[in-house]
Amino acid sequence: MCEIADQCEQFGFELLDDGIYKDEQKLGSIGCTDGCWWVIRATSVHQQKIPCDSALDAVWELSMVELTQPSREELLNKPFDELTPQEWERLREYQPLIERELVAA
Repeated sequence: MCEIADQCEQFGFELLDDGIYKDEQKLGSIGCTDGCWWVIRATSVHQQKIPCDSALDAVWELSMVELTQPSREELLNKPFDELTPQEWERLREYQPLIERELVAA
């Protein structure tokens, strides 16, 4: 666990009880079973363990996960109590199409 924490710190990731995060988005999970390192990407549909050679390789594998920003529609459909502060800010800054056209004119 110390190896994972050290590697996460070097990559600027946050290690929480339920996985590894970057900018409040879950990247996945890392573990070691019987001396064999593995990683599970949060974006993986089947949540399969991908074998790795070390904690460094596992964290590096998670660093390749592309972080995507949810669309405005996705944010509006998400329960308000699950929105992150960044998502609230994105909604607050949103301008409807009509307002954007008036500002541009």
